Amino acid sequence: MKTRIIAEIASNHQGNMLLAKKFIQTASATGIDCVKFQSSRHEDLINLDDPQIEWIKDTSLSDEAHFELMDECRKNGVQFLTTCFSIGRIEFLASLGLKEVKVASPDLLSFSMIEKLGENFTHLIISTGMHTKKQIKTAIDFLTKNKINATLLHAVSLYPTPLDRNFMNKFLWLKDNYPHVGYSHHCSNIEPIKFAIANGAEIVEAHFKLGENGPGRAMPFDMLAGDFEELVRYRKILADVLGKEEWLDDEDFLFPDERKAAERFIGRWGDNK
Repeated sequence: MKTRIIAEIASNHQGNMLLAKKFIQTASATGIDCVKFQSSRHEDLINLDDPQIEWIKDTSLSDEAHFELMDECRKNGVQFLTTCFSIGRIEFLASLGLKEVKVASPDLLSFSMIEKLGENFTHLIISTGMHTKKQIKTAIDFLTKNKINATLLHAVSLYPTPLDRNFMNKFLWLKDNYPHVGYSHHCSNIEPIKFAIANGAEIVEAHFKLGENGPGRAMPFDMLAGDFEELVRYRKILADVLGKEEWLDDEDFLFPDERKAAERFIGRWGDNK
């Protein structure tokens, strides 16, 4: 299965629509599959004393902005994706015609919202950062019981995540316990993403910046266009190395030229006849 690569723009556009479109154009040129924004609204915050409330006010996407960015994504041949943070935003996001939506780590156990999202979207992408093994298993049980089609993303909610805290063994554990798994990246090193791709992640996402110092917000855990190009290149190389899945149907596991070599060499010493 080809790993889908998501460039997480989040609110790095700082509320500037021209800059948001520049993010889309630059990300699409790397060969990634999808760009992701965030449909957060300050009025949806439970704690109105949240220190990020002014940032959310300044960077929130209006309803019209969603349509504008979706159109820009279509022009550039990439999928538009966004994160839903409240039940009150579901109706509008569903009206956009999106087939899938992202759920952030803090909402892994927001079952009322997840259930309603499952009723309105064919696929959910849910991060698992900040949650214990027991809590993740509870979420898995809920998704399974309610037959909600979702991909769970391994995530460590440290920004940035030190290389030795990426805990990719947790990613492998998640694969052993749930059929659809991906990885959400918050590290300045791309090697954990490569590990996830090599180990069958259905989706990988990483935050995207236009330059080390902008334009737009640039965080230490954001990846540059060159990093995404490397991931696309790595994905292609890995697919070549693995070979086509239909080759597994060949009972002999042999290419025609390898078969000729087998006929020529196997048994030449007489002990393999």
